[in-house]
Amino acid sequence: MSGGFSREKGKRAEREVVKLLQPVVIKVYSTAGREIPVLERNLMQSHRGGHDIVGLEWMALEVKHHEQLAIKSWWEQSKKQAGTTREPVLIYKSNRVAWRVVMFGYLPAGAKRVRCPVDISLEAFLAWFETRLRQELAE
Repeated sequence: MSGGFSREKGKRAEREVVKLLQPVVIKVYSTAGREIPVLERNLMQSHRGGHDIVGLEWMALEVKHHEQLAIKSWWEQSKKQAGTTREPVLIYKSNRVAWRVVMFGYLPAGAKRVRCPVDISLEAFLAWFETRLRQELAE
């Protein structure tokens, strides 16, 4: 596969993810009567590094669409791009397969919770994303 085709596929994937997330942002912010942030592709990522989608200061979102999945290395990249101030989120897929999301979740361990990476459906992520946006506006 040529690099040009792969880059175009990546751009399409990033635009698709923005189209999935922006309506949730619009719904939550407009309901709260707040100025609506615009999610967009990070056009400077290849020059300066950084995550793929910008617009929310608390989240570092990486998007991958490849036939050969490399989830472990993509997740490491996501965490690196997030640094210590943003929540790392990896949204990925391969051809003819639904989007999946890797992010940190909390699993019960007796009376405690353990923070660990979880791999969830896009639908579960969207439910979390809407709740998180509402929390951000309430703080």
